[in-house]
Amino acid sequence: MLYVHKFIAGWLLPPGGIIVMLFLLCGYCFKKRSRLRYPLTAVTVTLYLFSILPVAGMLMQGLEKQYVPPALEKIIGKTDAVVVLGGGAVRDVPDISGREALSAVSMNRLITGVRLQKRLDIPIIISGGQVFADSGTEAAVAEKVLLELSVPPQQVFTDTEARNTTENAVNVAALCREQQWQEIVLVTSAFHMPRSVLNFADKSLDIVPFPCDYQLSGKMQLSIFSFMPQGFALELSAMALKEYLGLLALKIL
Repeated sequence: MLYVHKFIAGWLLPPGGIIVMLFLLCGYCFKKRSRLRYPLTAVTVTLYLFSILPVAGMLMQGLEKQYVPPALEKIIGKTDAVVVLGGGAVRDVPDISGREALSAVSMNRLITGVRLQKRLDIPIIISGGQVFADSGTEAAVAEKVLLELSVPPQQVFTDTEARNTTENAVNVAALCREQQWQEIVLVTSAFHMPRSVLNFADKSLDIVPFPCDYQLSGKMQLSIFSFMPQGFALELSAMALKEYLGLLALKIL
């Protein structure tokens, strides 16, 4: 009964319900031989494909599998700092230490960064500013969390000005030159790592990519439900397409 409920709900709730209505509209347009029948069908099929896990997974794993975290024994004593890229913060929400909190993505990245900092015993840099008027200053919120997790204050460095990955790279590179650091461990979400590495590529730093915050299992198990439209899959597709467009823009420009 549980699976029957999931199946019915998947086709009634958005995006499934919207896609069903669009397919019905396509059928009506073909019946009336409307000039809109072909473009509407193309849009509907595209929306359906981006809303199912096989397609969303292919797009996302095409990014997530480009880099693999190195074994710690290979980098212990060979790197100067851990760099964690911000992924969003929320203002005016309750938190243990105030009225700002990190997003789930930011927290996943930060926890990985803290674990690395403690294992490698090197400074940690948090890069991320306030992107929108209603968002928090990522690095400032993250700094409070780091201090609460007993990271020594002298080993915490922040960049509160960066608003995107390009500015992350520019500001971190400037800080590393100032501190005379050459090799950094770069921590960000696995799907975001290819674009991040490309942004850091011309900054005269030696980069050790350490991806985290994986969105999908390494080996997806497909079922009939995988081919049903899901908001989660549509969100993954949107995130992946944004990264691919960013990569394309960097390579062209």
